[in-house]
Amino acid sequence: AIPYVSFWAGILKNSEQLTLSDHPGLQMSKQQVLEFIGKIYTEKILVDEVDDRAHMARQSLPEFLYDYHLELLSEPMLAEEALINIVANARLYMDVSSRVKMFCRFLSINVEKPLPVEALSVFLLALVKIQNGEVPLLPDHDGLNCDAEKALRVIEYAFAQAPYVTRSKILLEAEKRCIGRHVDLDSLLLFMVDQWLGESARSEERLRALFVASDVDGDGNLTLTEFTNMVRHVNSRKTHRELLRMYAEMTLNKTVDCNTFVRVCRKFSFFTFLFGPVNRKAERDNSEVFEVLQAEWAKVEDMVHELLIVLEGSAVGMKLEQHVLTLKMLLADQREAEAAWHCYRKVISEFTS
Repeated sequence: AIPYVSFWAGILKNSEQLTLSDHPGLQMSKQQVLEFIGKIYTEKILVDEVDDRAHMARQSLPEFLYDYHLELLSEPMLAEEALINIVANARLYMDVSSRVKMFCRFLSINVEKPLPVEALSVFLLALVKIQNGEVPLLPDHDGLNCDAEKALRVIEYAFAQAPYVTRSKILLEAEKRCIGRHVDLDSLLLFMVDQWLGESARSEERLRALFVASDVDGDGNLTLTEFTNMVRHVNSRKTHRELLRMYAEMTLNKTVDCNTFVRVCRKFSFFTFLFGPVNRKAERDNSEVFEVLQAEWAKVEDMVHELLIVLEGSAVGMKLEQHVLTLKMLLADQREAEAAWHCYRKVISEFTS
């Protein structure tokens, strides 16, 4: 089997060899690239919701793009060609559009260190909240402003688990980016991702310091006893079962060294910086929003289900059914109003098309 990292490296290399000026039929306009980016972010948020509920790890943007084109084109070679073309066109506009440049960072184009999947999740969660679940989430042009007050509330929500002083500094820096009552959306999202990366790096430093302090005999290997004592010291919320799974995975490396310890801790969200509040409870202000959404869904639900019967067994039908199930679960949870509206609008878009 070819690791996906190697597969994607091949896509990046082949895209560099594609001269779009020699193939005018493959070259996209800047507007087309921006429209594509908005469409992909819209789809990725819905797929993440499905993966979360199926207890599957979220995909990186390159992984998702391959799945997306494979489903669309049904042929692996055609999907690869589409990816090469997308990357080549993204390179073309990355220096003239901040949105395309951010898209390129998520695709590991011209970057020394790829952004983690969590950075993309931070970006998309902020985007769907600021844009109130619009479909598509972004227009086909740059220079989109958003409400500054709403943006600051989203930042406060996003960094709820950061220390008060840190959160205050982030909010202060964000306020400086506001022009009157508005702020450039692409600039704000880039700022939020970079702030998250900074907090994540500091979290990793704390994990490394924790490893050194817990490695009592200083042999560079964390024993089960040392790990247990460390957990007791930091007062973790993890269950005994979770902690056992963590240490068991660490021992697969034979030696539980510092790098292994950090990697597994990040995977299990242990003593690391997490995005958003600790408990995402249903907000009181959302109750009216969900009442309206429930009423809107009730108007079309029967017609959508009739269409699903007609489309049964087809790729289009299965995708629509998946989105309908996701919508119903979001409506039942009544926690993420923006995500619910986003899913509803996507279902209606697919239904009417």
